[in-house]
Amino acid sequence: MFRDIVITGASSGIGCALSKHLSIHNKVYGISRNRPKIKHQNFHFIKSDLSDLKNINKAISKIKKADVLINNAGTAQTKNKNKFLNFKKIISVNLYAPYILSELLKKKLAQSSYPSIINICSINSHQGFPNNPGYNSSKGGLLALTKSMALDLNKYKIRVNSISPGYIKTNMTKNSFRNSYENKRRLSRMIINRWGEPEDLIGIVEFLISKRSSYVTAQDFVIDGGWLSKGL
Repeated sequence: MFRDIVITGASSGIGCALSKHLSIHNKVYGISRNRPKIKHQNFHFIKSDLSDLKNINKAISKIKKADVLINNAGTAQTKNKNKFLNFKKIISVNLYAPYILSELLKKKLAQSSYPSIINICSINSHQGFPNNPGYNSSKGGLLALTKSMALDLNKYKIRVNSISPGYIKTNMTKNSFRNSYENKRRLSRMIINRWGEPEDLIGIVEFLISKRSSYVTAQDFVIDGGWLSKGL
């Protein structure tokens, strides 16, 4: 089934991997600040700063049809050294933007035969991690927002689910991955003894946008190599 899919944060990491794969059989609108290295004819780049409402509205105006929205864009820190402004910016990108995008696209999604919204959360949605209250709060809020939107958007037949990745090799985690001590610390918490690749999320995304998940909504799917489940 050929679908129109909107993906935020398409320039790198998980968003880029999903955009490349889904462009093979779908029309993909990739929203990000930087142009990704994707040249497939089904991929359409939309430049936008998701921390700015005017930018979001401008981006949405370029999308005529939508079957799927994947709220993937996220940041763990900003260039602002003021911790209060840093916290605010993280919340605006990771939590406020997914809500706004979902609201602005809901009427287009409602016209689809199988509309679906997927929010990319994190294991930070489930556990406390040090020194990044903005990221932890935003991802925890996005998990709660997923359940809230699933209820509110059900009248439009829009299913809303989330995915909580563990440690995936992306620009956001590259410092920890390259640091041998931090790398081993994280590996010791995983049942599957390796870091995840962005492509490891393709299977669950394909399921959530397909007819096979027609009875699935308000659910969170943890893809973390067993991080949350590991005890001693």
